[in-house]
Amino acid sequence: MMRIRRILRPLVVGAAITVAVAPLLVAVTPAAANVEDFTYDGWDVEYELSLDPDGRAVAHVTERLTAQFPSDDQNKGIVRSLPRDYQGSSTDPRDFSVTDENGDAVPFDIESGTDETNNAPYVAVLTGDDDYVHGRQTYVIEYTLSDVVLARDDGAADEFSWDLAPSARQQPVSSFSAEIAFAPELAEHLNGNARCYAGAAGSTQECAITESDGTVTVGSIPLDAAAGVTVAIGLDAGTVVQPSQRVPNVAFDVAPIIVAAGAVGAAIAGTTAAGVMARRHRNNGRGTIVPQYEVPASLPPILASTILASTKDPIAGQMVHLAVNDVARFEEAPNAKRKKRSAQLALRLVDVDRSGDPLDRLSVSTLFSSTARGALLDLSQRNESLAKRIPQLKSSAATAGLDRGYFTKERSRVGRVLGWVALGIVAVLAVLVTLGFIFRGANAGTVLGLVGGILALAFAAPAMMQHRVHTRSGAETREYLEGVKMFITVAEAERIRMLQSYAGAERVGDGTVNVIRLYERLLPYAMLFGLEKEWGTVLEDWYRTHPDTPVAWYPFLAGHAIGNVGGAVSDVVSSISTSVSYSSSNAGGSTGGGAVGGGGGGGAAGGR
Repeated sequence: MMRIRRILRPLVVGAAITVAVAPLLVAVTPAAANVEDFTYDGWDVEYELSLDPDGRAVAHVTERLTAQFPSDDQNKGIVRSLPRDYQGSSTDPRDFSVTDENGDAVPFDIESGTDETNNAPYVAVLTGDDDYVHGRQTYVIEYTLSDVVLARDDGAADEFSWDLAPSARQQPVSSFSAEIAFAPELAEHLNGNARCYAGAAGSTQECAITESDGTVTVGSIPLDAAAGVTVAIGLDAGTVVQPSQRVPNVAFDVAPIIVAAGAVGAAIAGTTAAGVMARRHRNNGRGTIVPQYEVPASLPPILASTILASTKDPIAGQMVHLAVNDVARFEEAPNAKRKKRSAQLALRLVDVDRSGDPLDRLSVSTLFSSTARGALLDLSQRNESLAKRIPQLKSSAATAGLDRGYFTKERSRVGRVLGWVALGIVAVLAVLVTLGFIFRGANAGTVLGLVGGILALAFAAPAMMQHRVHTRSGAETREYLEGVKMFITVAEAERIRMLQSYAGAERVGDGTVNVIRLYERLLPYAMLFGLEKEWGTVLEDWYRTHPDTPVAWYPFLAGHAIGNVGGAVSDVVSSISTSVSYSSSNAGGSTGGGAVGGGGGGGAAGGR
């Protein structure tokens, strides 16, 4: 990953500098749109590398740029920009001078800034003044840089990996050449590994490079527009002293990661403790699940869903619940399009007084614009008003779960303690990360520490907060509803045996119409369990064997789709979904593996 980062980061910085200095490249002249329309006859660079008294690398750079400008009044000079940072440390560009081919001074300005997009600081040399230049013009730009030699991450070598010609440039170059001279104290440590890369940004195409008596040379080569040259030259490991920003610092590079891991670990442990508490309450029933073939009127699907913690949306089940209990009925929607594959439905209010629970009455007032008999809810059309009312209905069901004693709110003692521990560690982490950003910048330690702190806060919150947990009554009711699921999933013969028991016989009478009505009323709960198709097949069999039984909850079904009750239920779910949906809106490159733009330096160049 570090190799990739070292290759890509200069590419990004170069692009950022190009964007940042664009106003400089086009300033002053009315013909700004054409200032890039020229060429370079030559681009020759000389680097003289030595060590300062502290053993850190210093480079004196001479760039001889020979531009060929058009004869009309288009350009006043060139712009040469340089990145100020290299692998976490400033290169401190300084001691600038600009002369022509005869050594005479050329006027120039220095501009500096930071690209807002990438936070990449740069320095730009703007040659010339208010006079236009024409034809062949030579600019000899000299400057000094520090800390241009990097220690490879694998510790195998130090390396001068540098972009000698920027790919962020719109002009072709007829001839590029480079000479990198190492002072004796560096030359004796050259390890013989040297590579040259030329081409577009990211290119791994190599170019010829030679080394003799401490001087590395790149012979003359042409460059297309947007083509650069990068060299990677190896030295013995430890030859150059690195700036403090690149030297591992336990306090700012390692400690934030360790502390962040501790904070995240404590927070996750606290959240886990809260989850264990919730599961303990949920399972605090009788411990036995017995098949149940009916559900009390006091447990409408919208409330049962909260007790079960069902992942299924309860609204479709609640609508079917109203229909099978004769509060409403499904029918074909007005102006339904016959070519549609699935039925287009509406829900018509029959009798609100048949609502068996206050939540059923609330559902009626939420779903329908009026509680008068015959009120119609068209489910074939998108209904944003309904979609906005439904969350309040669900919230009321959750509140009812608390008010009726199925839930209580409780904190996990262990989770709370661990949450406070995590917050204390995050406080220490905040100090380390802040100091790290001040003294080290955005390195792995500070960034991972920051991310870890955010994660710790995210996990600490649920560890410390109150949670809705089942009471004993709620846990027993959940077991009861699981018994309903068991009844739905057993074989039909087993269901009949249960219904023929003494307790069941009192409720189902002769075993025909009453059984169908019982099965219909279980359909909404089958939907909560995701078993609507399976239960629809059971209902289908009963309807088929008792054709005289009215299908009051969906009369259209009896005449047109008696053979596919499961499909009819799917139509209900699909119609409801349609109705309530709306829009809210550095391994190094001296031994291979390098690329153009993968070193320091580079920057951008253009006209002004």
